[in-house]
Amino acid sequence: MKTFKCAIIEDSNTQRKLLEQIIDKNKSLKLLHSSSATTESLAHVNNLKIDFLFLDIEMPIMNGFEFLKGLTITPQVIITSQNQKYALDAFEFNVTDFLLKPYSTARLDAAISKAIEKLRSIKKKLPESRLLVKHNLKQIELNVHGILYVEALGDYVKVVTEDRNYVILSTMNGFNNRLEAKKFIRIHKSYIINLKMVERYNHEFIEIKNKKIPISRAKIVELDRLLNCFE
Repeated sequence: MKTFKCAIIEDSNTQRKLLEQIIDKNKSLKLLHSSSATTESLAHVNNLKIDFLFLDIEMPIMNGFEFLKGLTITPQVIITSQNQKYALDAFEFNVTDFLLKPYSTARLDAAISKAIEKLRSIKKKLPESRLLVKHNLKQIELNVHGILYVEALGDYVKVVTEDRNYVILSTMNGFNNRLEAKKFIRIHKSYIINLKMVERYNHEFIEIKNKKIPISRAKIVELDRLLNCFE
């Protein structure tokens, strides 16, 4: 049986414990993190490969929408709130479901089933050559084969493709881990390149579509080896 990893971001200790108990009884779910919303919990959740996020809206340090904006991952999000007025804003973030507190166990189970079905549907539709990423707060499918290179932009990365550029909230390490190691290499602290797109190179820089990208000395030998294998 497939196990789906999840996290809870909820300010109420009572609601958190309730969710933890329900998840613990569900053989399809595995809880990796449970806390209120803080910058530390946001960073931690972004480093987890979760499938589900159970998210409260009204929290004192960081509200649920601020938490959503800071996510660099794309889990199925189930919003829980005491106020119906947040429902419309929640669905603008493409969340999976919105539960109005107090909700029944049956209603929560229905939301979980809905999220599982969406995950299975995405997996069937998404070929290995595509990545699901968040761009302008929307989930999009990114064609991996069309990536020329990736450039660091502070807390974001700029993904340069043959058609257009995408600015995505992600660390370089996080994005690099989602790419195939045999086809991509991080040749510099600020650049990841698609090996098949390299037009020419020396031991100082590589060139892709007239863009000269620097190579760190530590990566020269690995780049030589990968390009020779790739060709």
